[in-house]
Amino acid sequence: MRPPSARSVLIALPLALGAIATGAGSASANSSSWGDNGSGTCSAAISQSQLGQYCMQSVTGWIQINGGQPQYQAVSCSNNAPGGSPGLSWSLDGQSYTTENGSVWPQLAAISDQGEFAGWQTGNGSAYLNSQIAGSITAGSASSSPPVYGTGQAAVDNLGGSGYWQAAVACLNAAGASAISNERGATRPSAQVANAAPVRIRDKTIDTVDGKNGKAFRAREYALKQNVTRTDTRICPAGMVRKGKLSYTVQEFPASGESPRWKDRALVDVQLTPKGRNAGMVEMTLTKAKNPTVVQFQMRCVRA
Repeated sequence: MRPPSARSVLIALPLALGAIATGAGSASANSSSWGDNGSGTCSAAISQSQLGQYCMQSVTGWIQINGGQPQYQAVSCSNNAPGGSPGLSWSLDGQSYTTENGSVWPQLAAISDQGEFAGWQTGNGSAYLNSQIAGSITAGSASSSPPVYGTGQAAVDNLGGSGYWQAAVACLNAAGASAISNERGATRPSAQVANAAPVRIRDKTIDTVDGKNGKAFRAREYALKQNVTRTDTRICPAGMVRKGKLSYTVQEFPASGESPRWKDRALVDVQLTPKGRNAGMVEMTLTKAKNPTVVQFQMRCVRA
């Protein structure tokens, strides 16, 4: 039997990738550091605690991604703040998580500055993702009053077709931050699961600024209403200029917490316009939606 030709091998490779992507249509398809509802990010950060004692994952909604597309997503620990957007109830797929002492989880549990703390999973559709190196982070602080909420990034490259994915980062309370810092046990607040709360979405700014290395990632989320056009302009920090193309993601929040079907996806008309050397404008109109929908507008900046 003759060995396969180089041409036949090249043809077989995309077919094999297509077969893999086809199998990625369910919410249990491919993932990274996900665990249960994103709790794998907490397990990687602090293995000696149960969820809700030292650490709580902060989870995005379901993010649309097209075939062959790379994507970044900024994720803030403020998702888990009291009255947060969309609120801690989303992180646990409809279960609101509280503690007897009212603990909050503001501090990002970063394993490194290269984004290994972020987790993700795919949902409905045929997206098949690989992790990429993310940008700078804001650690936040669990010891300050009021707390300073940290921000991380998930970065993926889609090797498959169009579909949904969601991201998570690990967030610490004061006891968790102390346990990681001192590498010893700390007082563990007792936790309980309360009744589910409705999904809440609202505008949110999620910026990270790395002054030492002269770079910034400007991200802002906009809660959209159908057939209402919104515009906004974002400006780089002083002494910085815009780098690369403006970008955005579309994020949906079904009440069930489950991935939407791709055919039922929200449709948003988004126009991105560079402004000078250090700013960018976004114009958004939501034309069709079954679920609450958010656009995250993104702009990268570097030292001038």
